[in-house]
Amino acid sequence: MKRFKGLDEVHEIMEKIYDDEKDLTPEQRIKKLLEESERFLLERKLNLKRVKPKEIKHAVV
Repeated sequence: MKRFKGLDEVHEIMEKIYDDEKDLTPEQRIKKLLEESERFLLERKLNLKRVKPKEIKHAVV
């Protein structure tokens, strides 16, 4: 079976994320995700509009 280096890297990253988050509550995971995404946007100077879940239902056609 042929192994792909990129796929091995993805698996390593997924394992690291799992190890970092396995003891977190759902609320803690959400908080961490929001903080990391905010940091990502700030670092790249991106300004994206946040859409509330209620708005998404009406936006889908």
